[in-house]
Amino acid sequence: MRINSKKETGRRMNVLRNSSAYLLFSLTAPMPLFAQEAEAGKETTLPAVVVRDAAETQTQRTYQSGITSVGKMAQPAKDVPQSLTTVTRSLMDDRNVTSLMEALRNVAGLTFNAGEGGRIGDNITIRGFGASSDLYLDGVRDNAQYNRETFNLERVEVLRGASSMIFGRGSTGGIVNQVSKEPGLKTITELEATAGTHNFFRETADANFKINDTTAVRLNLMANDNESHRDEVEQNRWGVAPSVKFGIGTSNEFLLSYYHLEYDDVPDNGIPIPPVQGGRPIRVDFSNFYGMAEVDYQRDSADIFTGRWVHSFNDSMQLRTVVRQSQVDRDLRMVAPRVNAGLTSVTRGRQARGAEEDNTTASSDLTSKFDLFNMKHEGLIGVEYVRETADRWNYFGAPALNNPAADVLDPNPFDPLPPAYGLTLQRVNPLDFTAKNTGIYVQDIVEVIPHWKVLVGARRDDFNADYSSVTTATNAVAEYERDDQVWSWRTGLMYQPTDYVTYYAAYGTAFNPSGDIYSVEANQPTRSAKTDPEKSINYEIGAKWELMQGNLSLRTALFRTEKTDERNVDPFQPDIFLLSGRRHTDGVEIEGAGRITPKWEVFGALALMTAEIDEQINPFGVGLTPPNTPDYSGNIWTSYQIAPKWRIGGGVDFVGKRTGYAIGTTLPYTAPAIRHIPGYARVDAMVEWEMRENTSLELNLLNVLDKKYYESIYVNGANAVPGIPFEAQLSLSYKF
Repeated sequence: MRINSKKETGRRMNVLRNSSAYLLFSLTAPMPLFAQEAEAGKETTLPAVVVRDAAETQTQRTYQSGITSVGKMAQPAKDVPQSLTTVTRSLMDDRNVTSLMEALRNVAGLTFNAGEGGRIGDNITIRGFGASSDLYLDGVRDNAQYNRETFNLERVEVLRGASSMIFGRGSTGGIVNQVSKEPGLKTITELEATAGTHNFFRETADANFKINDTTAVRLNLMANDNESHRDEVEQNRWGVAPSVKFGIGTSNEFLLSYYHLEYDDVPDNGIPIPPVQGGRPIRVDFSNFYGMAEVDYQRDSADIFTGRWVHSFNDSMQLRTVVRQSQVDRDLRMVAPRVNAGLTSVTRGRQARGAEEDNTTASSDLTSKFDLFNMKHEGLIGVEYVRETADRWNYFGAPALNNPAADVLDPNPFDPLPPAYGLTLQRVNPLDFTAKNTGIYVQDIVEVIPHWKVLVGARRDDFNADYSSVTTATNAVAEYERDDQVWSWRTGLMYQPTDYVTYYAAYGTAFNPSGDIYSVEANQPTRSAKTDPEKSINYEIGAKWELMQGNLSLRTALFRTEKTDERNVDPFQPDIFLLSGRRHTDGVEIEGAGRITPKWEVFGALALMTAEIDEQINPFGVGLTPPNTPDYSGNIWTSYQIAPKWRIGGGVDFVGKRTGYAIGTTLPYTAPAIRHIPGYARVDAMVEWEMRENTSLELNLLNVLDKKYYESIYVNGANAVPGIPFEAQLSLSYKF
């Protein structure tokens, strides 16, 4: 473990301790349950929906999604004609989740990438499509590259399929929306401290204070320090999130909030995968770390200011306006390990870069329920303006001062460095990027006849991007601009024979503009400047049921997500992209969440997918499965109250084999070297003891069977990051 007294002192000062048949079966199997619940002549209605203040949810335990705002209006999840997974606060607490990545382990059809393409933050794939820029915080785009925390989250929502009508650009495979904790009209404080193996220490505080009948404040604090089963890898982070809400329960409600997250980690690029031995990771001890412990770091910070005003004209009409300013600063130095052909040594490629990213967002949504032409309507009209700036750069040092090579079997993270190592490090290849996007959208959900609803929505985005790059050797400045106007569509048909059942068919589109932060290449911006947006389509049919008198939610869906215009490099003009690619993912999902009995909670999901590249400029790529897209993935987690003061839980996460490769797009074409990591199943468990009123002790056991597995793979297949071995964490919480 490296010693850095200045860092240690500063950190401690900040520690805040003070396929079709399957679908048909899924659609019809629950029907006998409804027959039992709805006796002849008896009306079947759901229990009344009660909207509680945010602070009250601290005492409500449920794995069920309830009301969601992911569609820009508050509605039950069963009224969203699209696949939606909600990871609730209770599920995160029971599994002792501390990061967004850990929370997303509960989402079937979602996998993790190991930072390929220079991305160093949360980097995910949904239904086989990259979604690293499709992250949102309270419905506002949050696409900067950093590792997100959960200490200030109430829940995480994952909406599948192309959804540009709601969110603008991106969202081919889906989006991830983080929902923040908010003040409520109840005074309650919860303190929690956790200690675990590998020197894991974490402290959190969640304090909500009712000031008067319409005003409340909330403060969330977090400090987290831990080492790793990987030699010399460590995480050190802290965060603070104060918020205040005025006018609660009145016609004018105001929210002001601030969020700060900061971390100083030793990053890990995992174990290299050679293009031999079947394309599997080299067989070494999982603790082997090929980085340089004394010089590698990832130091990032995020600051987010939010203001929100909700004006209620009446019980049926509401105007919601949000203004947000965010800034993310990133600084990285790490090793990209590459094993030599003889499998005897590892080259420690140097990756060093940084960025300053700022986002300004302003949006207004008018929602209204009304009757027109004897039909019930739920209307939405909105406008959104987003301005994003990014200053990015690489660090460069003299070639003679590169990292020393490492032994494959016994790497030394403290290998001697050249005397002048790091002294010549300077910023090179700066890229300045500014994007402005204005979106105007309208949507209506119409009950055309009893039990039948039609959703129709459209959005127009005006996207403009300006970016410049500097060639360090010549100091030549290249400036480019991109301007696109794109329409996005969303439509759905819902049949709701009872309040417990929804059958639906849905269609949606998405686009990824050239020059977007998601797609721009810092060293070749001219490619993006000359290429039209990529286009995507999502088709989906499915069903949602509320069972056990509304206490258990079950859903299933059959889908096809297709990217119809994907960028490829023109082999005859290497500085230009062509929209010559096409690929798709077909799949089926089933998911359940809620309470089977008053003592028994359950959450489970399964995704079966078949993905294929249909067209590619390199013919060797046609027919391949896209990187990091397993045939199956899913999980099951359950908890049970075995005694008045004792509760146990456990479950398994599983995922199939994942591949990685790079398809050459310049002549002569060659077949890619395909690497892969095997599938796995990881078992976790927990036990909770309520020691006395408002005081509890929880033990979490992670990877109980000590399974060796790989958590993520680079998209190009060069590296894979091992998952955790057996770990134990003990948490003490106190509420007052």
